[in-house]
Amino acid sequence: MTNMPFEALFEHSSIGIIISNQDGEIERTNLYASNMFGYERDELIGQKIEVLIPPHLKERHIIYRKMYNQNPQPRTMGSNLNLLAVKKCGNQFPVEISLSYFETTNYRRIVSFINDITSRKKSETALKKLTEELESKVEERTEELSNALKQLSEINEGMRNTLMREQELSELKSRFVSMASHEFRTPLAGIMTSVSLISSYHKPEDEPKREKHVQTIKKSVKNLTSILNDFLSLDKLNEGKVKSTPSEFMLKDLVEEIVEEFRIVSEKEQFIETPVIASVKMFQDRDMLRNIFVNLISNAIKYSAEKSKITLTAEQAGEDVVIKVQDQGIGIPEADQKHLFELFFRAHNVTTIKGTGLGLNIVKRYLNMMGGEISFTSVENKGTTFVVKLPMEMKS
Repeated sequence: MTNMPFEALFEHSSIGIIISNQDGEIERTNLYASNMFGYERDELIGQKIEVLIPPHLKERHIIYRKMYNQNPQPRTMGSNLNLLAVKKCGNQFPVEISLSYFETTNYRRIVSFINDITSRKKSETALKKLTEELESKVEERTEELSNALKQLSEINEGMRNTLMREQELSELKSRFVSMASHEFRTPLAGIMTSVSLISSYHKPEDEPKREKHVQTIKKSVKNLTSILNDFLSLDKLNEGKVKSTPSEFMLKDLVEEIVEEFRIVSEKEQFIETPVIASVKMFQDRDMLRNIFVNLISNAIKYSAEKSKITLTAEQAGEDVVIKVQDQGIGIPEADQKHLFELFFRAHNVTTIKGTGLGLNIVKRYLNMMGGEISFTSVENKGTTFVVKLPMEMKS
């Protein structure tokens, strides 16, 4: 090892390198390997390679070492194996190992390239846990949806008084199955693709790629959660489990809180303008009003172009508050406007954009419980304005 470039490569590699003879005695280690196993420089020289193997695996390793010497060839171990090494202090840790060899004057040296993959194993364990939690949540929500559909089916049996009603219910179910199938399939496909790809990145320099796919999985889980929340809100409304709980709060504080959240997570760089927000105290169901704001602003963002402006105003009008959410988006076709608040309805110009067709129906039902009302005006390709009129104080 007198060649200077080779010597520099050996000493400064960011992977452990150990050279041993064919009898398993360590002849040389680089600094990275010594540090990895917790030994002083050159402390391992002269010791058997099995000193780095957990006690319960040493005898088996001796057999494997002898078999390798009978037919030496470059090989990689660890991609699909759970290999363990042991530090000087006795702590065991997962490793990935590559073997090679070279001959010198009729004597063979074995070169071991060793990488500590503790961080990767932790990431894989965390990903596995996340996947299991997702599967559990999907199963749980699927069962809840199944029960909700069963109840809906029982209700439908008692409502089949006319052929027209039967036809409407059939169309409603078809829209539900089609929408649910599509909306669940897309994020699940993203999760499966990322899980498949993430397992192919083993090297330390692949960490950014692994992180990118982890973020994709989290985003898909967030989309699934949003869809499931819409379904559960509808189910609770149908069962009469949703009750209004009024409390005092400042309208301006609520609006500022929601707008700030949207500004932080916005992916389209859209600007939410709030020129007029009345500083009034309200006695309403704060959570319901928050959900109404979130739904209307989300729709405005979803159906508008990047960097476009969305205007939100909230003015006092006598004992009421009038809230307007205006966008410059794709608008609603005139023929579709009369169906906009129907269950599972989606306008013909938004079929390629994610959505359940439940949000506006839920908003309208919340407003009915709060004593409010909602209306809108829209011109296709120019934008839409939703107007909510709501009493500042919920009447008992």
